[in-house]
Amino acid sequence: MSDHSASVRHVRAVLLSHRYDPGDELVWVGGTIRSWDAALVEVELADGTRGIGEAGAGIMAATAVPGILDAFRPYLLDVPFASPLDVGDHLRAYTAFWSRGGILSGVAGAIETAVLDAVALREGVPAYEVLGGAARERIEAYASGGLGTTFEEVAGWAASQFDAGFGTVKFRAMSDPDTTIELLDHVVGGLPSGARFIIDAVQACASSPWAPEDAIRVGRHAAALGARWYEEPCQADDVAGFAQVRRAVDVPISGVESNGTVREFAELIARDAVDIVQPDVTFVGGPRAFSRVAALASEASIDCVPHVWGSGVTFAANLHTVLAEPSVELFEYCTLPNPLRDALQVAPVDFAGGSIGAPTAPGLGVRLTEDIERRFAFRPGGGHVIR
Repeated sequence: MSDHSASVRHVRAVLLSHRYDPGDELVWVGGTIRSWDAALVEVELADGTRGIGEAGAGIMAATAVPGILDAFRPYLLDVPFASPLDVGDHLRAYTAFWSRGGILSGVAGAIETAVLDAVALREGVPAYEVLGGAARERIEAYASGGLGTTFEEVAGWAASQFDAGFGTVKFRAMSDPDTTIELLDHVVGGLPSGARFIIDAVQACASSPWAPEDAIRVGRHAAALGARWYEEPCQADDVAGFAQVRRAVDVPISGVESNGTVREFAELIARDAVDIVQPDVTFVGGPRAFSRVAALASEASIDCVPHVWGSGVTFAANLHTVLAEPSVELFEYCTLPNPLRDALQVAPVDFAGGSIGAPTAPGLGVRLTEDIERRFAFRPGGGHVIR
């Protein structure tokens, strides 16, 4: 019988950045991404084993994480846990006056993920084995990216993803609905036969949400072109808007990647607001919280597809979690250039034939070294800033 118990004796926040060279920044209608930031959490167990987790919102708000971790520390150190999956619930129970959602939930989930990584490393098994074992050896992956300020940039990226072996691509909307409709025509018209696409409205669209009737127009056009789904056509908290759009369009509606609680996903499902839920282990509160969302979706006969947009730690945390979830059959693979993501991974991603294979390295298959901390030293003032 495997021993999954753990006690944390030390925890620290590790902020990292990959700063793009001038001219290589990621530019899209929401702004310019000058660096890819990461807010990691490293734990050390009582036996000296170390593990790593990530707070997903650190790509935008890395500097918030160290203080939050300090606030969690009194409720974490030297507490005996029977399983890594007990960590997030414990932290939420003892901090319920101030940590109910948002980036706070992401940090609690990062701690849970780090303990999972450490326990799996101690046992010499991939993290999904601690989560109950892999439900499949491979999982379908779709290419996610599609940034750009011109139709040609987005279309060129999409074409390159199909050349790389993906069967589905997801690209982002333009700032206004009419230009987004034109973008859809341009990109979809150039896709190869049999190719599938997803349009991400980015909370319709980011900081200045479209009116519901405009979101519906875009959704109907995406449906007519055969979209696999239509993502986040409303601002994240506008559950009524999601439900309104869903009733009016004949294409699956998905959301909400930034939700920080199981409760928020339960509300989306209860109000018939989505066809696909998109939790992220690094936002929703850790692997156990993700599994609860997946179970709610399965009970409601809707799909669960993870949001995955961060460093190699976010990638690994979501991959190991979904490999252990029988009801999850699709994985988001961000293909934008990110040397920090690649440096943190022990081995290259096993991508072939449009799918990702289950990793075999112990733990999450990630590493944090002194060299990585030096090469990717955190530089404030960058990150994913929406303007």
